[in-house]
Amino acid sequence: MVDPQTRRQVKSLLASVREHPTELPIGDVLELARRNVHVTIDREGPEPVVFVSPRPDPRFDALTKREYEVATLVAAGFTNQQIAEALFISLGTVKDHVHAILTKTELSSRAAVAAAWYGRA
Repeated sequence: MVDPQTRRQVKSLLASVREHPTELPIGDVLELARRNVHVTIDREGPEPVVFVSPRPDPRFDALTKREYEVATLVAAGFTNQQIAEALFISLGTVKDHVHAILTKTELSSRAAVAAAWYGRA
């Protein structure tokens, strides 16, 4: 069951995706990620669809808020440079966060982070 505030945020995210289907509303995705949920946006069909589900792997609970934001983007397939630009941090800081994520979660690669994030590890 999704609480009312999360439901409002999902509706806002979906409206943003519909209004600008070629853009990823990173701020909205990160805000939902802070609420301990996982967000997937499917823009392949005639209408964009936003899926929200609980975060699947408890290993991510050990992350700081910023590491969690970086993990959200790693799992979505963002490069370090794209993450740096999206979060307004340096490339070196992104690399430090990715290293911390791999260490804390005991995962061996970015692909393993994505797999665990989506419940496939």
